[in-house]
Amino acid sequence: MRRLFIRARELWTRHPVALGVAATFGLSLLLRWLYLQASPDRTWPFSIFFYGDSRFFHAYALDWARDKPAQAALPYHPPLFPWMLGLLYRVLGEPQGSAYPYKLVLALLNSATVAFTWWWWRKVLGTGWSLLAAALFASSFGWLVLSTTYSNEVLYALFLSATCALMLRYRAGPTWPGALLLGAVMGLGALTRAEHLHLWPFLLAWAWLFRGQTPLTALATRWGAAVLASALVLAPWAVHNARVLRDINARTPGLEPLPVLAPVTVYGPINFAMANHAGATGGFTPDAVNRLGQDGNLDVANPAQRRMLLHGYAEGLSWMREHPADAARLCVAKLDRWLDGLSLGFGASNLPSGLSGARAPVDLFVPEGGWLKWPLALLILAGAALSLLPPWRVYALFTAVLLHRFLITLAFFGYSRGLLAIFPALLPLLLLPLVVLAARRPALAPRLPAYATALLLLLWVEAGALALRTPRGFMASGSTDSASGKLIQDDWVRIWPR
Repeated sequence: MRRLFIRARELWTRHPVALGVAATFGLSLLLRWLYLQASPDRTWPFSIFFYGDSRFFHAYALDWARDKPAQAALPYHPPLFPWMLGLLYRVLGEPQGSAYPYKLVLALLNSATVAFTWWWWRKVLGTGWSLLAAALFASSFGWLVLSTTYSNEVLYALFLSATCALMLRYRAGPTWPGALLLGAVMGLGALTRAEHLHLWPFLLAWAWLFRGQTPLTALATRWGAAVLASALVLAPWAVHNARVLRDINARTPGLEPLPVLAPVTVYGPINFAMANHAGATGGFTPDAVNRLGQDGNLDVANPAQRRMLLHGYAEGLSWMREHPADAARLCVAKLDRWLDGLSLGFGASNLPSGLSGARAPVDLFVPEGGWLKWPLALLILAGAALSLLPPWRVYALFTAVLLHRFLITLAFFGYSRGLLAIFPALLPLLLLPLVVLAARRPALAPRLPAYATALLLLLWVEAGALALRTPRGFMASGSTDSASGKLIQDDWVRIWPR
């Protein structure tokens, strides 16, 4: 045993990065597989704890896999995730009553994201703290759910992680290949979640802090090339959208034409209007569209809905100006929904938060109570404050990502999954106060992350025990369809263990 330990230590000394990547990938995938084995929804295309846009993703992917002629449908959803799902359908075959193989591929993709993120985290946090961050990412209950269902956050987290890694590498100014690579990643991220494109000003503001003595003309040229590269990645989809929107305008004469320039989607104005009105709740609610007819379906031929597509920003801002107190309360509600992402615990049993709670429309399950989010939110706030100090200025990149998501949340909907989507940037801020405190005690500094990581590994043992049993059962209640009597998955659903 002693000889085996010595060999393992020598191997780690010689190849720490390769072994770290392999370990974080393997352990992440193992926990996701064990979680699926204990889940009654492992063959469903969605999860009990998250429904989201899975129905749309599945239908879009089927059309793409079958080479159906593109219909002139309104470009409402970013296309990259359903394209990827369609590619899986082509390679693995269309679903035959089970989504399990596709869920495993998504789990594999997210496990690779955890391993890749650890690879560049260690350059910022150091090996010990980065391993703790990877264990938190791998064992997050929210990510166990998102990485084993049809969720575009799985793909987006990878592009956000790659964005942060490239920004850290080229913070003093990218090389020409680096500028093109960063631009490509930013473009692909925007095709996954449209708001990723709006991250550019925040990234450039952070890069300005590290400009050094590089001539401004050289910096402007290379950063400009990166932005241009992202635009080129978006160009084919923008051309497709222009063609579709021109066709829609031709089919709806007499109505105000839709603008044909839409790099990713057209949902900005109408989402803003749905997020900011007298009946808004802070989360997603389609009430603003439902009251305009068409049985709640978006119809570009409906004049009232057309006006929201065109002038949603003006309508939302007008309501906010006329009702400032209500708008302020709504912003608080949005942030509260967003911070609910921190209420989710760890492991297959969502410890310590538990598995009783509610799932908001198009959002992730949130456990009852939600006490965990407040201490974690304070740690993140402290980390963001520390990142503004010179010794920790590199962490300001993560604060910029957090600020971007904060503003997006204030403007649109409060999603708990929106906070989970930025885990590659969030976890370094969460751990930074602990890193700073431990640094004052040199004897404690290496031990604290090691002990915490070892404690988290018990979650793998618990998941293994659950996987050996019969899949767990859950009860659910909520609004039901009057015709079929089935739960309306796009509405509030309360969930608890059987």
